[in-house]
Amino acid sequence: MTPTKTELNILENYTFFVIPSWGHLLGYPTLGQYSNHNVSKISQDLVIFFSGADCSVQTEKGTLHYLFGLGYYYTKFELQSGRYITDNRQLTGLALTDFVYDSLSTSKKVTLENDRDVIVSENLFKLPIDLSFKSESKRTFIQGTLMRNLFIPYKDVILEFMEALRNPQSFQIDKSGPILLSTHEDSYNQILISSKMENEIKTKYLNPTAGLNGITLGSKKHLKHYFSHPNLQYIEELILKLRRVYSTIDYDPMYLFSILVNAASRFRSEVGSSNIQKVEKSNEKLPKESIFLSAEPRMNSFVDWPERFKRRTKDELERSVVLEKSKIYQPKEVNKETIRVEEFGLEQEEFKIRSMKRPTVEVKTLPIIPTSNSLEILLTLKNIVNQDYDIRSIGRALEIARDYIRSMILHSHVLWDMSRYVNLYQKVEPNVGLSSKEKFELGEQIKKWINLMSNVQSSNGV
Repeated sequence: MTPTKTELNILENYTFFVIPSWGHLLGYPTLGQYSNHNVSKISQDLVIFFSGADCSVQTEKGTLHYLFGLGYYYTKFELQSGRYITDNRQLTGLALTDFVYDSLSTSKKVTLENDRDVIVSENLFKLPIDLSFKSESKRTFIQGTLMRNLFIPYKDVILEFMEALRNPQSFQIDKSGPILLSTHEDSYNQILISSKMENEIKTKYLNPTAGLNGITLGSKKHLKHYFSHPNLQYIEELILKLRRVYSTIDYDPMYLFSILVNAASRFRSEVGSSNIQKVEKSNEKLPKESIFLSAEPRMNSFVDWPERFKRRTKDELERSVVLEKSKIYQPKEVNKETIRVEEFGLEQEEFKIRSMKRPTVEVKTLPIIPTSNSLEILLTLKNIVNQDYDIRSIGRALEIARDYIRSMILHSHVLWDMSRYVNLYQKVEPNVGLSSKEKFELGEQIKKWINLMSNVQSSNGV
């Protein structure tokens, strides 16, 4: 029986909602693919949401639990060649079957065991955006706990998410339609997007990525099956309202809890007090955690994990990988004239073989790298690249520079670019230098970092 659409109760629920490992929650169903290449390892697969509402829908096959808001699926993984990649997908909704929701709501708490408003468990971080109903001492303790367990370990990902939110082309649900991460049995571990999405964006978004069974069309059709047109209009307006708030709030990158503090202040002034939690939930021991407001009636109901969605450990999944030479990034045999390469996102171009030949070089001691000024660090890197050091030493210099700059809170994507070079260069055989092409490309990349830091320091009045 299809639910009566007008009976659905969509409840506003402003929370910060993070699943630290999507694969761990689902029992590692797949490693997935990326650009027609097999993924061999997944090191991170976060799901982050600034939620605005949730809704539970009774269907013939059980209950579907929906979360609506601004979401981000972030994954960091390795291809069979050893090449490291990060990828992400924007989301506007999460659809959890009852067995996934129940697994999430019974996940073992690691701290704050007696607080029913804030969840810090093995599979979930969840807290209200506005904690003003808590005492000052409790708020202080919660902030410290979340900084240690969430905001510091996942700082780079959260900063990347916030940066994406500031992009005026992002999360345009009115133009691109809903984007749903789903565990519905017909779209298990898939992202559903709308055909409404602009073709160029759609083509890019549909590319497969790590940890998912697929990305496909059908989000609008799926939601229309359960939600009325007024329901869907309300959800769209809510998500656009969230986008207006989170894309414009100020925050301190050294203290990421400030995102929630400033968002709460905006919601109190713009949304009104009627939709903000005002009292603490009791500390009564319950069978499972209350994750969605709309799921409260199911507090004493449990659905076992079905056998058809077999669970396994991360180690079991990664050990099941069969290496395929055809799927590995590796240089092909080349003719005497040209070689085609594609590294670090640059478009494929033809280059002469001589520009790719790596010379044998003498191993030299690295110069002292500055520690307190990011611009001086990058200028030193540039000099190292120009002075024919061996590739391993250049990788070491990049690693030192990255770690120093990380402490200064540079943009996370710059740090990741550095890490990609570090991972690549430290695997090269000894006494080998950069080819002329590699030296040119790395030099150009460092120039971009230098220009970025010069602009940052100028804007800060340094």
